[in-house]
Amino acid sequence: MKRIMSTQVSLELDKNLDLANWPDVLSWTARASAEGASQQEIADAFLSDGSALGNFRAFTHLMRTPGFTKETGLACLRPAYRATSDKLLKIIIATSVHHLGIQRSLLEGEKNEKTTSGGMELLNEYLNDLRNLHCTGMLPIEAEYRIYHAMAVTALTLNEAKELERLINRLLVIAEIIGHEELSDRTTNFCVTALTNVDSYSQIIALGYPQLQRTPPPSMEDSYESVIANMAHAYLHIGDYRKCKLLFEEGLKKSSDSIQLKNYFLWNQVQAGQLDLSTELPTDWDRIKRYRWQIEAFQELGRAMAEGPHRTQQQRQHYLRMVEITNEGVDTRLTRDSTIERWLRARARLGLREYALALDELRIIQPPHSDDFLYRVWINAIHLELGMTTLPQLIKPMHELEEEARQIYRDARKVNNADPEGLAHLTARWMPGATAYLGRMPDGITECRIALENVFRITSRSRWKLTVLPPPLALSLTLGALGNEHRPSLNANTNFQLRPLRQKIGEADVWGPVVAPVSLALGLLRAGHLETAREWLSVTLVAPQVKGEGADPAEQINTLFKQASGGERSFTSLLQALALLKV
Repeated sequence: MKRIMSTQVSLELDKNLDLANWPDVLSWTARASAEGASQQEIADAFLSDGSALGNFRAFTHLMRTPGFTKETGLACLRPAYRATSDKLLKIIIATSVHHLGIQRSLLEGEKNEKTTSGGMELLNEYLNDLRNLHCTGMLPIEAEYRIYHAMAVTALTLNEAKELERLINRLLVIAEIIGHEELSDRTTNFCVTALTNVDSYSQIIALGYPQLQRTPPPSMEDSYESVIANMAHAYLHIGDYRKCKLLFEEGLKKSSDSIQLKNYFLWNQVQAGQLDLSTELPTDWDRIKRYRWQIEAFQELGRAMAEGPHRTQQQRQHYLRMVEITNEGVDTRLTRDSTIERWLRARARLGLREYALALDELRIIQPPHSDDFLYRVWINAIHLELGMTTLPQLIKPMHELEEEARQIYRDARKVNNADPEGLAHLTARWMPGATAYLGRMPDGITECRIALENVFRITSRSRWKLTVLPPPLALSLTLGALGNEHRPSLNANTNFQLRPLRQKIGEADVWGPVVAPVSLALGLLRAGHLETAREWLSVTLVAPQVKGEGADPAEQINTLFKQASGGERSFTSLLQALALLKV
């Protein structure tokens, strides 16, 4: 066959190697990698064969080279398809062209022309064409494997979890039939990654744990790093950030220069709210387009929550920046990415006190997989936080949200490796009020009671843990929880006294978090828990006793809540009266 492409190579292709025998090809490339050959050198060796099959083999290794692009792949596949009359090879090459498009979609987190149900129909046509050829030997089995692999990636982009699980099982079986250890390992590692993208976290841990006990050959180090990253991400989403962090740290001890592990660790740290807020965003990462905006938005959320109430303007700018970052492309993102995008924007709207806009995001947010306890709890918590405001109407009633939260924690307790207590801590990082509410409501969630430490108490003085809050600051926090902006005037001495409110969670700076008791009172009254509200108001006032201009509204607030908890005033009437409050 006429040579399609040639290049100068330092690695010579074994002339006796049968390029149609995939296990033999895998063994040869494994030996070449073990002897120090790069993926580019292996690709060049295959290109030197000058055949369509040689070009295809080169393509599979070019995909693993730094800086690989769709154009690079097509430059290899197009001439191969044109140069061969072999129908079987044409099916393999056509499948690879399709796979190239959906792989790019997965890397970037955005839909493209390949990520449609029509793409799955096309792959089914290729599968039928393959069966109609009635070929025997290793190459048709490889073709079947590659079609199912492309189908699995397509199912990922379409968020079809059940279909993905079916395809994964087929892939694992075909890999076992082919009978090459490296292929079986790569297939298992791919399945772990695939399950991460549809949030099947229990399966990820069950499938991935045995892989981490193995010592990878040089040619598979990147693949094993993906297993570490995906396993760690799974632990984060079932509430165990400690194991998540430990996996990354152990992985980086072995592969200290791994860009992939460093950046996946950064992405997980920032979601957990543990990342240093001055950390520079990654640039040299193949997932940069998909995850950079998430990292940036979480950093802005962290910065907003590191500001005190006397810096409301700076806090507002961080929330507005979150909206700006997340406003790009929600309709083009893959489902999992659009879920966190809407959650981030709803959280920003909550911080801006634009409650109706936060509800708009929650109305159309995609529900997460049942295994994704973190996103399930986070979405529930934003609904609850909105219920603890003066917003007149919610999407779901408070009693339904309370039971939903109880069910999430019940589910988490049943799952091996899940950490319900860690889940509460991760939720309290971004939504301390909702987490405290879950600990205080009737039949409260045990794991959430620790978050009650974040609520300041008002008796003769206002105290947050062991820190005494100045009355103007306590009033400002109270009015802020009621939707009114009120900037306290704090002098240098007061700021010094409040230094204990500044702390670190992981490497991140945090102000408090300080939750106003009036928030819990609002939630309890909205839910109709009058007895629990009365109990709560027996241990704290909802507005501090202040002198001067704030004295009248503070007294009115305490009176209104006492009336509502005593049944003398309806919740609707309470909201109406609070709206008329003159601050």
